[in-house]
Amino acid sequence: MTPPADSDNPARAVADAAVLKADDGARGANPYYWHRIQDLLTAVADAVVSCGDAELSAAIEALEADPADVGRWQRVRELAKAAMDDPDRKTEDLTQAAWDLSRRSRLGYHVGGAYDRTATDDGGWSRWEAAKPSGSGELLAQIVIPFRNRDRNEYRTRNLAACLKSLSDQSADRSSYQVTVVESDDEPRWRDLAENYADEHLFAPHGGPFNKCWAVNVGVVNTARPAPVICVLDADGLVDREFVERNVARFDRDGAGGFMPFRDVTYVDQPASVRAVADRCVAGRAEADPDRLRGFLVHRAPGLCVWLRRDVFNAVGGMDERFEGWGREDLDFVLRVQLATAFDQYDDKMLHLYHPSSALLNNGQTVNAHIPLLSWQPEEPIGRIDRYRD
Repeated sequence: MTPPADSDNPARAVADAAVLKADDGARGANPYYWHRIQDLLTAVADAVVSCGDAELSAAIEALEADPADVGRWQRVRELAKAAMDDPDRKTEDLTQAAWDLSRRSRLGYHVGGAYDRTATDDGGWSRWEAAKPSGSGELLAQIVIPFRNRDRNEYRTRNLAACLKSLSDQSADRSSYQVTVVESDDEPRWRDLAENYADEHLFAPHGGPFNKCWAVNVGVVNTARPAPVICVLDADGLVDREFVERNVARFDRDGAGGFMPFRDVTYVDQPASVRAVADRCVAGRAEADPDRLRGFLVHRAPGLCVWLRRDVFNAVGGMDERFEGWGREDLDFVLRVQLATAFDQYDDKMLHLYHPSSALLNNGQTVNAHIPLLSWQPEEPIGRIDRYRD
């Protein structure tokens, strides 16, 4: 398949390939997808060498040495486009390799023109004013946020604060949706923070590997106010002001049983996370300015956020509590929901705030690769809050 002659996609993909290869953030966004594109990245690098453009090769080497430098990324894109547009240059292999990367990779790259790599977090989130829920209107949705942070760094806790703050600033009536934080750990380290913003904080005691599936089930089963619609949202998600109203309204469509509200998730780096949180949670903007962001796109990510009716959640037996640690738990759940009901996918912007990745692979596979997908058949009640107590 040959790209249009005037397309800038292949030139951009050459620059993106250098960043995807050199920046640890690409691996952190999704180690499994990163592992699977190594042949595509190698093909682009080999094609650059074959075309014999010394200036382009030098620019790529400089970008790989500092992949967050916007000027160096732009320089590679410009040189690649100039080479591809020159009819006297033999760049067919480079164009095809770049085209293959842009169309086949599950990872992409975004950098805005106003990205500021010097932005730092001053910890101001810890001093935000509490935003307690209020009102007693009709409950339409429950948003369940599974959480754990026992690291010395506070990235994940900053992310939870920002996620909850963005959920407290919504166009929807605050009494129409319930926010439930389920903290699964050996002690409730962040109860006070959660209670500043959420309707309820549930402590699910467990000191072993984080079990997101069980934590989500705990939140759905043990909530004080069950709702007809459930949203499973990771604590690293920063949502826009219309998030709740827009997604609840989608269940008014005939046959709507569940959906993912995005096609791509942008895993923003740390400076971009600082800017996104400042936009959304401090300045009170409706959404973070994409021109100030830099990060890695995960195309058709299976996790971060999914909406579904409560009866569908019950019908599939909730999330598979055999999954522990990172990998495949979200994919399994979404596949089972898709088999159980009409399932849609929308194209909303979704941001994943930065934290150091703890995901591990073993020979290219996740720690949960031994669990067959679509095999969950719970033999006892799900979401037992005392599951790990003994």
